[in-house]
Amino acid sequence: MDSQDILDSLMAWVRIDTPTGDVQGIAKLVDLIQSQLAPLGCEIERIAGRDGMGDHLVARFRGGDGPGVLVTSHIDTVCAPGTVPIRRDGDRQYGPGIADMKGGGYLALCAMRDIVETGTPLPGPVTLIYNLDEEIGAPTSHQLIQAEARKMGAALIPEPARGDEAITFRKGRAKYTLEFHGVQSHAGSAFADGRSAILQMARTIGQLEAMTDLATETTVNVGRVRGGTEPNVVAGYAACDIDVRFADDALGLAVEDALKALTSDDPAVTITLSGEIEKPCLARTLETLAMFARAAEINTALGAPMVEARSGGGSDGNFTCAAGVPTLDGLGAIGNNWHSPAEHILVTPLARRMALLRALILTYAGTRPNGETQ
Repeated sequence: MDSQDILDSLMAWVRIDTPTGDVQGIAKLVDLIQSQLAPLGCEIERIAGRDGMGDHLVARFRGGDGPGVLVTSHIDTVCAPGTVPIRRDGDRQYGPGIADMKGGGYLALCAMRDIVETGTPLPGPVTLIYNLDEEIGAPTSHQLIQAEARKMGAALIPEPARGDEAITFRKGRAKYTLEFHGVQSHAGSAFADGRSAILQMARTIGQLEAMTDLATETTVNVGRVRGGTEPNVVAGYAACDIDVRFADDALGLAVEDALKALTSDDPAVTITLSGEIEKPCLARTLETLAMFARAAEINTALGAPMVEARSGGGSDGNFTCAAGVPTLDGLGAIGNNWHSPAEHILVTPLARRMALLRALILTYAGTRPNGETQ
């Protein structure tokens, strides 16, 4: 397939809006993917969705005695339906989720289709996962992803890239909510009887700000606040939602400990913490670097140098790495502006990115990143 052929088929995926939690839209796309996988002779397992999420799809291809490789993609998207116009502008194709990450998910299917249809022997098993809740932290799929990863010698993640690159490191992420319970009272006639939850939250936010340390790439962001009822009422309740990013798992745990240790200035106001570390870091290990070197070798043979990249955002690669499986990320379509109305991919590199993914699948189905074949 050339790049235009790949794009023409990919657009059938893109035209189906699949924001996280849109069970109907997701089911429609999963039906399509399942119909495209069925002729390839793989074992297909459709795992029923739960907790308001759609179904997950697992396709298992048998191979030789090699260690095997997992390729995991998500097909849920972020923007509301109708907010990302589908249009073409030169080499750029715009559309909802086209980069993040329907493009990469479709390239994985294309790579396996090409391997099957050309009769290329698989030196080991290959499993494809299409999951439906990555954009909210994969609450119903991360255990599935880790279980499948542990059966394999390596994992490949076709998340989008901004150029001919692969991602060898991703920050970890945690999400928390702080709730403040004070004493509600009338702001005019009984002000002194009240204990403002909003006031305590404001003071605590200053403490949260101080936890950010750019030198260690640790950030603590209060992204949403709420509380109170009316201007003439001392607020009895307030809450804030916090996003934490860290470049080392120990730093993430240190922030969590600091959050647990927060105390109120006013004994009549209590603070409760909920949340957890959602994704540990995707670590830049020797095995990951060996995978990058192999990817760079393949890409050079395809006519383009490859750049090693890192990301502050998380992916399902954080989970496969945490499961102890060597992981190379950012192997999907080249594009930019994901999670926005300007999300797009570049058309011309599609065939090259598919060829890269195909070669990496064949490499790591048969050989571990450390060179072992069992």
